[in-house]
Amino acid sequence: MATLKVTIKEELILNGKDMGNENLLSISGVNSAEHRIVEVATAEQSILLFGSAVAAGTYADSTLKHLRLTNLDDTNFIQIRIVASSQQYYAKIEPGETFILGNSEMYADATGSSSSESFVNIDAIHAKANTAACELEVFIATT
Repeated sequence: MATLKVTIKEELILNGKDMGNENLLSISGVNSAEHRIVEVATAEQSILLFGSAVAAGTYADSTLKHLRLTNLDDTNFIQIRIVASSQQYYAKIEPGETFILGNSEMYADATGSSSSESFVNIDAIHAKANTAACELEVFIATT
């Protein structure tokens, strides 16, 4: 097993004052990683699948330690749809931006009125490009 080290750093001087920050995270127990570039079309496609066991193209539930999705395009955004059971939520990744997850659980509530959350395993992550195909960088580390 290995330890993944993640650094998130902002550099900003605003009105002569340093407003930047750096956060370091060490994630132990990583024994598998994948790094790939995916061509995302304007029609939705599956990017990652999760299930009760490892299978072709599928990661086992609760094994996700770190997921990074980076839009490598300089013009178009990428829409991702994260699905679990009957729940789903969308996120927009602008050109050059990154979306990060640290586990494979989610909760979504369309009404915003729930007083108790019940997290469930993510089943799939889908993506589609805005107006033209884009490259999406995918980095995933699992146990």
